[in-house]
Amino acid sequence: MMAWAMRGFTLGVALLVALTSWALSAWLPWPGALLAALLLAVVIHAAVVALGFALARLLTDRGGPAGPPGWLAAMPKEIYLSLRNMYLDIPWRHRWPIRMPARARGAVLLVHGYGCNRGIWRDFDTWLAARGWIVAALDLEPPRADIDGFGAQVAAEAAALALRTGHPRVTVIAHSMGGLATRAALRMAPGAPIGHVITLGTPHRGTWHARFGRGECAAQMLPDSPWLCDLQTAETPAVASRCICIASHHDNIVCPVDRALLPGAAASLVVARVGHMALAHDAGVRAFIEERLAALHAPEAVESDAA
Repeated sequence: MMAWAMRGFTLGVALLVALTSWALSAWLPWPGALLAALLLAVVIHAAVVALGFALARLLTDRGGPAGPPGWLAAMPKEIYLSLRNMYLDIPWRHRWPIRMPARARGAVLLVHGYGCNRGIWRDFDTWLAARGWIVAALDLEPPRADIDGFGAQVAAEAAALALRTGHPRVTVIAHSMGGLATRAALRMAPGAPIGHVITLGTPHRGTWHARFGRGECAAQMLPDSPWLCDLQTAETPAVASRCICIASHHDNIVCPVDRALLPGAAASLVVARVGHMALAHDAGVRAFIEERLAALHAPEAVESDAA
């Protein structure tokens, strides 16, 4: 569903670019007019992303001690990835098969965030598979539904992946809202075969930017929303101890940084100069994930070798 919506959006932008280039052709040769129209579209997109960074910085400065410098440094990669995700990965590259390496070290389920689909994991999926991990993902549908419904989908997909691969426990790597959906899965299906959860930029304590979203899931991500309060009240310390949180001082969506950290989590990593979508592509974040996955699945490797 999200892919088709973004295909329609992409085609609409393409039409606007064509009309703009036609209008500019009165003053420029058509190749120059087309290039100018494309550059204008990119500049508008970049300006929207920059406004998100500006708001995030304002909220961070108001929310407590200022973090390290790096807001401007985080912007170029975030702009590039948001363009790639919006116009390529989400509408056209979301269909990819489960990655099944010959000698698997464990199974990983990827869960996307708000307004996205499994297409955002392109490149990350092959990076994990090249290191010996079985990798699967799902699309949370419909996109504007409530997070509890997404949680049921995560629990079901984790069970299906465990059954298919023969691994008793699945590690979930979740971006943004996907982390909340996974926590919801653990609340409603405590017996789901989810061993640990690694969250990237998840608004565990909500995000002010959710005010710009639409749908029930966006309202549930507001700071101190009834849904978030109920989730925190229902959770036991054992749930948090299964979570590993990754956050950025310069996240343009979830800020200040402590909103992406879950009290009682088993481990946390806070990086700098990395935007919201760029968390899954940062070299330091990937090194940390690789290290944590190896540690979490070490018992499985020992059992496999013994067999």
